[in-house]
Amino acid sequence: MTNEEVIEQAVTSSCLSLFADYALTLERVDAATFADVFDIVFCGVVGFSGDQMRGTLLLASSSEPLGRTLPSSDASLREWVAELSNQLLGRIKNKLFAHGVTLHLSTPTVLRGQHLVRVSASPFPPYAFSCDGGVVCVWIDTELSPGIDLTQVTETPDVMSEGSGFLF
Repeated sequence: MTNEEVIEQAVTSSCLSLFADYALTLERVDAATFADVFDIVFCGVVGFSGDQMRGTLLLASSSEPLGRTLPSSDASLREWVAELSNQLLGRIKNKLFAHGVTLHLSTPTVLRGQHLVRVSASPFPPYAFSCDGGVVCVWIDTELSPGIDLTQVTETPDVMSEGSGFLF
């Protein structure tokens, strides 16, 4: 397994489980399939940094997946895509922690527009996921520090599972 495959697996499994937790089943599809079919209406962008890796995650969605996972009818789609992008990167962060990577996340920002398209120099293509009537796309640009090998799993303390709480 390569570093890129470790990251791809973390992104894919995190996105599928995040939306499943909001009762929306996504299916991974070829990004080219949805290039002109659905309008991306919102993008949540979150930067991250650490000693081993830094970069940016972008979560983009058509209105259908956002509307179907919205926690309440009076919630804002803009705020919701920011929250989803933050939760997605948090899940990826937990998965990469098992590979010795510690990340610090920035505050999400949101882009709104029609026909938003992300151009990336990253070796990672966009990850596309579909549901009935909509599409979710994830882009991740990463820069690994020299010598980092994500294929090794390290001993880590227990990490809380996504969606659980901790009181102290």
